[in-house]
Amino acid sequence: MSTSRRGFTLIELLIVVAIIAILAAIAVPNFLEAQTRSKVARVKSEMRTLATALEEYFVDHGEYPLAARGAGVFVIPLSECFIPLTTPVAYITSIPIDLFFDRWETSRYQGYGIRNAADTYNYWSEASAKVYGVTPDANGVYPNLYGGKWRLASAGPDLIQLWGDCPEYDPSNGTKSWGDIVLVQGGGNGGLLRLFD
Repeated sequence: MSTSRRGFTLIELLIVVAIIAILAAIAVPNFLEAQTRSKVARVKSEMRTLATALEEYFVDHGEYPLAARGAGVFVIPLSECFIPLTTPVAYITSIPIDLFFDRWETSRYQGYGIRNAADTYNYWSEASAKVYGVTPDANGVYPNLYGGKWRLASAGPDLIQLWGDCPEYDPSNGTKSWGDIVLVQGGGNGGLLRLFD
């Protein structure tokens, strides 16, 4: 009794490989885009938590924490701006790290002996601008504050921190956009918060 074994032909194997390649070409970009959208959602949530902490701090102290010192010196690393929110009263339990933080972006500070300068969300306030010596425009609005009293900015999916200067993040094309994710207090429209994304 002879048994005949029949295997897959080369054509059948190539068709299966081609189908798997097509499915992978569709699935991988969608997976990466979903990861980016997830990070963006978390960044927005953390920014709102920071916004609440900033407002609670303001209620207790009548001012927002400074992001600048006199004589034109920024508070570096950025997380130092939020230390007043953690101690002695804990308005937040820990300082969040920007999920889009890029270590290369901070490498330019290394020459000044500064490590991990942009370790959290960029923060700027009207009070900081005054201490830093920035003059407002003719309408009394300080640059990069969009009419608010403070501004938070994440580098966004392009990993380039533009310090809140370019709020043009496109959520439908998150992996290719070049704008920051920006949250502004007051936002120039009378509301408490305005989110550019």
